[in-house]
Amino acid sequence: MASVVSICNLALSNVGKDNINDLTEKSAEARACNQFYTQTRDMLLQSYPWKAARKTLSLGEITNDKPGVWQHAYMRPSDCLQVRWIRPVYAEDDGAPDMAFAGAHHEREAQYPYEIEGDTLYCNLSPCLLRYTARLTDPTRFSPLFIEALSWHLAVRLAMPLTRDPKIRADALTIARTMQAAAEQADVNQVRQTSDTSTDFLTVRSHG
Repeated sequence: MASVVSICNLALSNVGKDNINDLTEKSAEARACNQFYTQTRDMLLQSYPWKAARKTLSLGEITNDKPGVWQHAYMRPSDCLQVRWIRPVYAEDDGAPDMAFAGAHHEREAQYPYEIEGDTLYCNLSPCLLRYTARLTDPTRFSPLFIEALSWHLAVRLAMPLTRDPKIRADALTIARTMQAAAEQADVNQVRQTSDTSTDFLTVRSHG
């Protein structure tokens, strides 16, 4: 089962360094992993709309301090790394499973304008549905390919502090980009399979 330490050890192995037993140990490897792991994980999560980190939330309205610019204001969720889209809340959303929003056509569904300032999201919609990428901290929810991509991106950050070798860093970056592309493609395929299953089910029901 994946853990933060196991992912860090993959990254350390990628740059030819010894594994650690715990992030609190007094070693250069543990200190470097503590310094770079969270930032690297959040960077990778933010870079792409990963299905595992996807959340859809109906926002609660707060006092609008920009009434001359926007009609409504909402509190941005504390775990929000990247807003993907906002749109109105439709009656058919009530009780709908998240898979109902899967697929590229839903990601493009509504390009409503908004502005984010600090922890506040401003827009002209009320009520407002937010799709975003959340800060996913539980490594057991990461896919194997995501873990590989994360370990190599972390290796890029660890390379110079631990090895001082630009070639090791450059090689790690090349592999990190390759593994991220593979993880993204697998994520796309997973969404497509879910959408196809849902469509097939609806087709059977409609002809039943």
